[in-house]
Amino acid sequence: MMARITMVMLFVLYMINYADKTIAGYSAVPIMAEFSLSQKEWGLVGSSFFWFFSIAGILGAALSDRIGTKKMLAIMALSWTVIQFGAYAIAGLPMLVVARVLLGIGEGPFWATVVSHLNKWFPEEKRGLVYSTVNFGAFVGAVASAPLLVSLIDSNGWRFAWAFMGALSLIWLLIWLWVGKDRPPISVEAAKPAAALPTAKWTDISGVLLSATFLLCFLIYFAQIWGTTFASVWEPVYLVQVIHLTNQQMAYSIAGMGLLAGLMTILISWTGDRLYKKHRSYRKSYVLVGGVSIILGGVCFYAVTFVQSTPLVLIALCLGKGFAFSVGTAASVIVSSMLPERTGLLVGVLSSLVTLAGIISPLVTGSIVQAAGNVGVGFSHAMIVNALLFVGCGVLFLLFAKREEKKTPLLAEIPTVS
Repeated sequence: MMARITMVMLFVLYMINYADKTIAGYSAVPIMAEFSLSQKEWGLVGSSFFWFFSIAGILGAALSDRIGTKKMLAIMALSWTVIQFGAYAIAGLPMLVVARVLLGIGEGPFWATVVSHLNKWFPEEKRGLVYSTVNFGAFVGAVASAPLLVSLIDSNGWRFAWAFMGALSLIWLLIWLWVGKDRPPISVEAAKPAAALPTAKWTDISGVLLSATFLLCFLIYFAQIWGTTFASVWEPVYLVQVIHLTNQQMAYSIAGMGLLAGLMTILISWTGDRLYKKHRSYRKSYVLVGGVSIILGGVCFYAVTFVQSTPLVLIALCLGKGFAFSVGTAASVIVSSMLPERTGLLVGVLSSLVTLAGIISPLVTGSIVQAAGNVGVGFSHAMIVNALLFVGCGVLFLLFAKREEKKTPLLAEIPTVS
């Protein structure tokens, strides 16, 4: 029973986590108007969230091992509370950037700490389903939060909406301190002998990190994060200022597109699994599905620039996100197969490196839109840049990912691609 309560609590916390990330995008228009921010300056705000995200993730995950995951989760929830309530103290661009930097630091260790905590409560054979269930909280948070947060922003102002998210974190924290446990009375691993990982030299690990396959997986995942950051930071602005939706129309549009795009990503990932079971070949499954999907996503993003009606724009955006935003799973699966003894390290490095896209994407988009001199033209150029990135990375991925490479002795067992 306690294990299920733990899973539900973390599911809810992931909803809060994701809404905290996206609330800046929903409140972009009133914030830019209040502080007279340019498109480039708003790009800086969007980028700032990721400046120390990766470093905080690594350091925070290490700290959670020392003080316990329950305490670390409580510290994170408390930090989100303080930072979001601090919206009432924001008086200009510098303080706005500081607030997003601090929130990025506070959220950096989240997923690593959640995984570590769940591992104490659930045996290995159940973890895949448990991870997927908790991760679904981000999807639910994306769909459910948009109309609510936009309504709060319209009726009470963006500072109230940010503080509302802080209040949700505080409520979660108080319940967590009451019901949360660091670990079950009897460890789920108690009956299993501890298995030490085989020793891997740095030359073995670096051989994978510098391989063409790893670099191409990084590239295609980088393209996805570029797109997801564009969607969270700039899509609300685009829908309001270019498509001329009201704030509520924008919110419901984002929620609807998020629902459909999320279902698409699940279906695409399932297709990759099915093909792998059939062919036992990464190239005929995850490489094929990932490469084709992101290319189709690029085509859809390009279509946004020339379709005329609002419904067609929303359909193109929805399909573009559904296709393009599913490739991170394929990249992670492939990387985890390259050196099974060090899956955690390799996937962790991959996940940390791709956050560079979160830093660069908002800045580039803001510069493109501002340089165009016209918001509509600027966003068309930005959509084309996204499309070219998706298609280019997809083509390279299809052509060269998982080719035969020189292997170190430890890499001799890496599955080859047929």
